[in-house]
Amino acid sequence: MMSLLPPRVLLLLSLVLAAPASAASGKSTQPAADEVMGMLRKVETARVRGTLRVLDSDLEEQGRTRPRDLMPRVYRAWLTFPADTCWNELKALATLEPENPWPHLGMGLIYIRWGLLSEARGPLAAAKRTSPDFAPALWGEALLLQAEGKPAEAEARLRESLSRLDAPQVRTALGLLLAAKPGREAEARAELSRSVDAWPEQPEALRKLASLAQAAKDVRAAASAGEKLVALKPADREAHRLQADLWFAASEKDKAARSLERYVELGGAEPGALSLLARVYAELSRPADEEKALVRLIDVELKDAQPHLRLAELTEARGDAAASEGFLVKASERAPERSDIHVRRARLCMKQERWKDALVSYRAALAAPERKVPEAEGETADLVRRFRLPATPARGASDKIYNRVSLGLVALYMERLKELPELKGNLKLGVQVDASGKATQVSVLYDSLGDPFIAGHAYFAFLDAQYPPGQDEPVFQYVFRPPPR
Repeated sequence: MMSLLPPRVLLLLSLVLAAPASAASGKSTQPAADEVMGMLRKVETARVRGTLRVLDSDLEEQGRTRPRDLMPRVYRAWLTFPADTCWNELKALATLEPENPWPHLGMGLIYIRWGLLSEARGPLAAAKRTSPDFAPALWGEALLLQAEGKPAEAEARLRESLSRLDAPQVRTALGLLLAAKPGREAEARAELSRSVDAWPEQPEALRKLASLAQAAKDVRAAASAGEKLVALKPADREAHRLQADLWFAASEKDKAARSLERYVELGGAEPGALSLLARVYAELSRPADEEKALVRLIDVELKDAQPHLRLAELTEARGDAAASEGFLVKASERAPERSDIHVRRARLCMKQERWKDALVSYRAALAAPERKVPEAEGETADLVRRFRLPATPARGASDKIYNRVSLGLVALYMERLKELPELKGNLKLGVQVDASGKATQVSVLYDSLGDPFIAGHAYFAFLDAQYPPGQDEPVFQYVFRPPPR
């Protein structure tokens, strides 16, 4: 039977019948799930590498050349994941093309990221309804189950998803899930290793992989993962901080120093990192660099006395006794109960023949209860004998104290004349006394004698004396002249 329709109409009709249903209806053809997951990995890689703008331009051009294909718009929305703008665009696309599972999946993942777990169920269910074999929906369900505190169910969903689609995103989620389960760290490492081999641009996975390898004492594997992380995020100071720990554990001290130096250059100032940098410099025998690191450290570590003690050692070793003593003073202020710090300062003063300051520090050392130095008591006694200090302090009115101290000063002066026959001069001291009669400060107002032992004897004798109750500021003056020959 011959057709009554014109040939041109028959041709058009045959083209319509031959066209796919989606094209006939004006809707886009769905790409394969592995293709879309690969594109989403490109989006995340661009986010990590800071090239989102370039990818956005490329996707915008794809949208212009394929106006009926909604997937470029889905990918462009994902560029701002998980912001409100991303959710709003995905919502609009889900309305335009309800049977496309990707906008529904994206909205569900955003809800999970926002912590709106009950709201995530609807979009994830919609994604699964549009395509019962849609493996990424199982991935989304697993993330929801994990967020709900159901790790066993989440693991089962992830494994089911992987059985249908081996996507690095899903394998990473499984590795991170297993890493949180005691005793399954080796499985977690295996999953994460496979994932980052396929998709290296995963900072979170690399951090966890490095941590797991370090815990397993596989220092080389840990350092390798950390190196990849640093290469991926060269401006991430915490990545350099982590890598420094890994290099140090691997005994690569030069590399650890370079990682920490980069960390500092990027503004890092965490006390633990600066302390490690100082330690690395010490082990590399770089005292000048160690000193600089310690100076940075004491600006941020406000309690530990150890950095000041180490600075005291370094500055004394290079001959700067004043700086060394300054650091010892700071250390004693941070740890006044540590006897050993006071002893170190006393011994430094002894080297400089600053006898009075040495005895002040020795006295503080004997009073401090922690980290006693056994030799300190004998060293203090020797110095006390050189000052010829009385066994018991003077007591009473100012004139009585003056006379008692005079006896000791005269005896010491006569002894000093044996070494210094021309020794003579005046000594004047002022004392501040509190309401209880205790001396709070002794000041040398004038000293033309210039003998440290006589001035020291007077200082300690008046400081130890017990004055009458009531605030007072007595002044004591002595004239020293050798007896006629």
